[in-house]
Amino acid sequence: MGRQYSCNKENVQHKINTSFRMFINRLHADFPPHWHTDIEMIIPQEAPYKVICANQTYHVEIGDILLICPAVIHEIFSPYPGTRVYIQADFSGVITLKDMDKAFRLMSPALHIKKSSCPPEIYDYLRGRIDKIMKLYFGSAPALHMNEKEEDESVIAFTELDPFGELEIYSLLMQFIAFCAKNISLFRDSDPSGSSTTFKNSTSLSNICTYISEHFTENLSLECIASHAGFSKYYFERIFSDYTGMTFYQYLQQMRINHAKSLLSNPELSVTDISYQAGFTSCTAFTRAFKKSTGYPPSQFRTLNEEQHPLSANPHFADIKL
Repeated sequence: MGRQYSCNKENVQHKINTSFRMFINRLHADFPPHWHTDIEMIIPQEAPYKVICANQTYHVEIGDILLICPAVIHEIFSPYPGTRVYIQADFSGVITLKDMDKAFRLMSPALHIKKSSCPPEIYDYLRGRIDKIMKLYFGSAPALHMNEKEEDESVIAFTELDPFGELEIYSLLMQFIAFCAKNISLFRDSDPSGSSTTFKNSTSLSNICTYISEHFTENLSLECIASHAGFSKYYFERIFSDYTGMTFYQYLQQMRINHAKSLLSNPELSVTDISYQAGFTSCTAFTRAFKKSTGYPPSQFRTLNEEQHPLSANPHFADIKL
């Protein structure tokens, strides 16, 4: 979450001369539905959160890591006061990388890494990336109070990162995302009996996901894609669902909707134009599918975009170490 709010919007404020922000929410507050083009990571330290992402509910316990993908509407509920670490990073500059785009589609709408069930060595590796980012971000730079008369000392700005510090941070974030995408089955509740079979076919399925990402605006069918992958329709349908967590048609439609979300940030495009550019056969079908996926029609979703609707200041955040 950023430091700017209104009834339903967020405006991310990155660190000076960067596209990155890391901060601590120390107080007890709920946040209404909103979206932004940054990825967002939430790590509760002293109190849990309930987060709703694209109609899916995540109960994020102390020590868990929740990564919310770009352009996903999310709402946050804070049942108890306590510190939570937040990371926000703009990936628009590297989203053109096919693997990055594919990783977000695999994790969408959010990836929940549960400390209680994640293998300890894997959890330690991922948490280690976050700890290194925290050290790079905060370092030893002296805090600069935004307002000397501000009674709430949680509102603090910081100096710039050290030279190439942002590059190091993004390198660590990309390591984190790449590891999670390559091992997505570790973080999903699935039938263990089929996991070994899915693993054997992971390369083929990864290539198929890449193919879909390059052709999703075209008229693709399950039969066509299964044949392209070299599997029977029914076998492909099963292993694809195990690999991605959704059916082929759900995956295809979600890919089109995700593309439409990015197009909706352009106010010059009409909803009708966007529907056809995203691969839908009609504006009506697009609106129906979009609302079912996000809970909002495209026009209303547009109004929740932070860049177009900045929020008023909110003092509930602190750019300070635990």
